[in-house]
Amino acid sequence: MSFRVHFIELLTKQLPGEIAHIPLLPSGRKVSSEVRHKAINPIPSAVAIHIVIEDTNEVSIILIERSKYSGAHSGQIAFPGGKVDKEDLDLLSTARRESEEEIGLSISVGEYIGKLTPVYIPISNFDVYPFVILHEKLPALTANEREVKEIIISSLSTFSKQNAIQYREVELVKGNKPTTVPGFTIGDNWLWGASALIVNELATIYRTAHDRLSKNGNYED
Repeated sequence: MSFRVHFIELLTKQLPGEIAHIPLLPSGRKVSSEVRHKAINPIPSAVAIHIVIEDTNEVSIILIERSKYSGAHSGQIAFPGGKVDKEDLDLLSTARRESEEEIGLSISVGEYIGKLTPVYIPISNFDVYPFVILHEKLPALTANEREVKEIIISSLSTFSKQNAIQYREVELVKGNKPTTVPGFTIGDNWLWGASALIVNELATIYRTAHDRLSKNGNYED
């Protein structure tokens, strides 16, 4: 069984779930399932995790650096996505539409293969549903300059290395005293918060697929 098969099987049948979120939660923060039920009218939203599974058994993902704006997630590293529009058929449609708007990726490009564990964001009251879309090769991308400062292509191996999780001080609420939070360094960028939780679940799947491959041998079906 190939790495690709292992990876997709884990993603579709054996998600690690919120256990993978815990290492990336700020101190004192509970997992989403424990705080979501206390939320008042949480805002349904979706993000698209666009991936390419390389022949080298590497997995590339597409991230964005959001432009500066007045909202809670200004300038953050994230996945393409946003809140549900009244015209969206479902949450997957939201993720695909936002991908088209933010990085110029047509809603018809890529194969939807599964979803990761939802994340609730207390600071913005967003309930985020992550959808994984597989591409055979890296698609052509165009950043929406109003919403996206930069498109970032990264590899899951970056987030799977020993000591990949680091800590920095961040203002969780603008104007408040900075809080030390866990996250990942990507070049000059800092990935933390809900997107880091989602990345760590995906990186956990990546590590498990490689572990299975090393135990079972590298052979094709």
